[in-house]
Amino acid sequence: MATSALARQPAAGADPSTLFSAALSLLHVRMPLRHDATHCGTIVGADGNPVFVVDMNRERPDAEVTDIAELLLLAINVHAGYLPEGGRADG
Repeated sequence: MATSALARQPAAGADPSTLFSAALSLLHVRMPLRHDATHCGTIVGADGNPVFVVDMNRERPDAEVTDIAELLLLAINVHAGYLPEGGRADG
């Protein structure tokens, strides 16, 4: 399993971002991730394939779901070595 490599101490000099990206690649997740604007809370890979959904039961307001999704995207993409392209379009 790809996550087993992340559970061990990396070899000296191994970059955590590279290990994280490699583990995602083994799971066929293409980086960077993005929020699918047509489906609130749906996170997709660079190839457009779904990766996960925030609030799949739609129990939260869309504004909260968007904020949670954007925060998770920021954390995952930065950890994988992808810097943000800028602020949110709505300010």
